[in-house]
Amino acid sequence: MRRLFAATVVVALIALVARYPRQIWSHLTHWKGAPKRRIPYTLPGRGAVRLAIAGDVGHPGRGVNATGAAVAALGTSAPYAALVLLGDHAYPRGDPKTLPRTVFGPFGDVRAQGTPLLAVLGNHDVLDGHGDAQLDALGQSGRWWAHEFGPLLLVGLDSNPPVAPEQLDFLEATLASSRARWKVVALHHPPYSAGYQGSHLPTRELFEPIFRRHGVDLVLSAHDHDYQRSVPIGGVTYIVTGGAARARFSGTAPFTAASFRVRHYVDIAATPDQLIVRAVDHDRLVVDEVVLEACASQSVPASSLHSDDQVPGIEAPAGSRPG
Repeated sequence: MRRLFAATVVVALIALVARYPRQIWSHLTHWKGAPKRRIPYTLPGRGAVRLAIAGDVGHPGRGVNATGAAVAALGTSAPYAALVLLGDHAYPRGDPKTLPRTVFGPFGDVRAQGTPLLAVLGNHDVLDGHGDAQLDALGQSGRWWAHEFGPLLLVGLDSNPPVAPEQLDFLEATLASSRARWKVVALHHPPYSAGYQGSHLPTRELFEPIFRRHGVDLVLSAHDHDYQRSVPIGGVTYIVTGGAARARFSGTAPFTAASFRVRHYVDIAATPDQLIVRAVDHDRLVVDEVVLEACASQSVPASSLHSDDQVPGIEAPAGSRPG
């Protein structure tokens, strides 16, 4: 009887590994936990344009509520110019009926400060054909868009396959014609990630050559429920910020500069001379910061809260895979 039970357990484990090899391997190899250092948040100097970025808000409850409260608290004296959501706004299948509990409620105080909402679609948002209905409910004009905020151009993209050729044309034309000092792109799937989902190679292959060609400084993504920052890769810094509602253990790769399991949002402050990027937790403390300085050729990190985590950048990181 014991042998039969043991054999049954072994067969079940083999079947589990065969069905979920990536997920099991990821759980066994991702152990980056909470940040070791946190510092108080200070408002940037006068004239800075601020954006609040949140990813994967789609799980209702205390996590996303606390993220919304942190954004509202830090926007009280100086409201954000925009609240940018990076997709997966409604789990599990993108039903717009969930949005009052994941967007409109948690971020209601932010919106009441006069902060407009911008959003891109995640993979869960487009299930069951909900993508366009969700964008309508969120007040968005389309699946890709561009807005200027002072010295910063922000471009939102739809990274859900298949990517429309007209979106690529839009991206090329928008970046080529812009004279903004800072070029920032927002999408859901991360071109570079060392987290549970990993780098989304189709997104990287489609968009990265355009980013490099037109001098994009910063790419914001979600999908992995953690926080990550890359070293500059071809002049571009890649941020993963998918911990607005829940957080997983993260990992590292040769391109990793910082990586944490933390519920958070990302605060961006732009001036003509600097682009300050900070990850802010629910206690309104900064867990990571990098400052990109304006220079003649490209943006380079001037300082980092976690400078000891920096590793040399590489152009073709190993170990990446589709999400």
